[in-house]
Amino acid sequence: MKNSRAPQPPPRPAWQAISRSDSSAVAMRSVAAALRGEFVSPWEITANQRRLLSWLARGGKRLSTTVIERVIAASAVPPSWAEQITTDDLASWAVSLYAGLRGPWEAIIVGAPNGGVAHLAMALGVPFLSQHFVTAYRDPTPADDVVTYQEHGAALAQAILGRNKDLAIINHYDPLHDRFLIKYVNHIRYKLMTLPKAYQSFIERNLRPGGTIIFSDCRYPWLMYLMGERHWFQVGGLGAVTAQEYLEGRPEIAALQQRGGQSGPGHWGLPGRRPFAWPESEWGALPPFREEIEQYARANAYRFVGLDGAHPEAFSLLAFHVWKRLLAQEGIEPQGVLVETFTQVAPLAPRRSALLPLWLPWNCTDSLAFLQRSRAFFPSDRPVLWLPLPNFVETFDTVLWQGWLTALEGLEVQALGMNPRLYPADPTALFTVGDALRAWVEAHPRPVTGVLTADAVLEEALALRNRH
Repeated sequence: MKNSRAPQPPPRPAWQAISRSDSSAVAMRSVAAALRGEFVSPWEITANQRRLLSWLARGGKRLSTTVIERVIAASAVPPSWAEQITTDDLASWAVSLYAGLRGPWEAIIVGAPNGGVAHLAMALGVPFLSQHFVTAYRDPTPADDVVTYQEHGAALAQAILGRNKDLAIINHYDPLHDRFLIKYVNHIRYKLMTLPKAYQSFIERNLRPGGTIIFSDCRYPWLMYLMGERHWFQVGGLGAVTAQEYLEGRPEIAALQQRGGQSGPGHWGLPGRRPFAWPESEWGALPPFREEIEQYARANAYRFVGLDGAHPEAFSLLAFHVWKRLLAQEGIEPQGVLVETFTQVAPLAPRRSALLPLWLPWNCTDSLAFLQRSRAFFPSDRPVLWLPLPNFVETFDTVLWQGWLTALEGLEVQALGMNPRLYPADPTALFTVGDALRAWVEAHPRPVTGVLTADAVLEEALALRNRH
């Protein structure tokens, strides 16, 4: 790992449109920070904001959620900014996160982002560059008005795609898990279709000759609508509700729409359009990008490795076993298990305190089932450090506080930084969860200095595939 630092380059105007707290950005930011020996906060809370959030927590869940909604609305960028977005700026921003860090590295990971990939990068001691970026555009729209949301998103997509032939766009609308967000913002996810020059230059400067480019190829599918060339519209996202249920309905959706004051159809499908399966917006990798990188690797005498997974959980479980192997290689006993949720990703913590990381994609019942399956691999005599997610939305597939504790019954569970009474809408948890983890790591130092090879990661991936 490299610890040198250089001044950050001045930001370009389009960089300000990138959502730094999005899962893809956090995956890259956390890896870059960890390579410097630093923790990173997904939300970058100032001292004054900490005081305000602490005061806000006294008002309870409803007040906290209302105020956070207003903050999100104010932080969204104007729709006119879509005209400034360029592929070069997106890729240059990603590369800028690693400013001051220098290779040669044995490998670089490129592709679909998730918390498991961040931990794989740290086990290898290498950077990660995402295929995905997100902007939240200011767009007040009723939460259940799928048609208007899609029409506004299409206008944004057209402004971007016409100027960027090497981008694809997924207009992502999740009226369940993002319900308090989409009343104010329209989410546009950009996906790289070709390898940008900034990524090529970064690889050629920092990857050793003959080194390995690892492509994180998450193939998690979702039903979505093709709206035009390189333009899709996705309803819903990972959780206990299927893509088909979002589009065709279930009773809980009808009840939710009625509580919102509308006699909705009980689903959020687009009338007159037929969906088809495609790599999911937040977690899935688009195939043309893999093909482009594989060709680039061959042309430049790099080794190409595709790391495949049917679900983002596959990368999380792989990272857990990879870190277990790394600790065994170094002759270090694990001090515990680190259970993270969504953007609560801290790849430096296993490196500093010999923890086994298990990242959960969300705080819903299918992630709970993944945790229950995975606990069979946990050491029974070590604590479990749980990083809860303050997402401010309690949906019908949200797992409540006691559900998580029950899933880990029999183990020593330390829930870090969250007030159980306010879960999942504790505003102080935007900073106290990270603070509590850093304090634990500082109090329990057990540094891991070694790294694994790409071949070792592939061996663990093959072993997991054969096991299942």
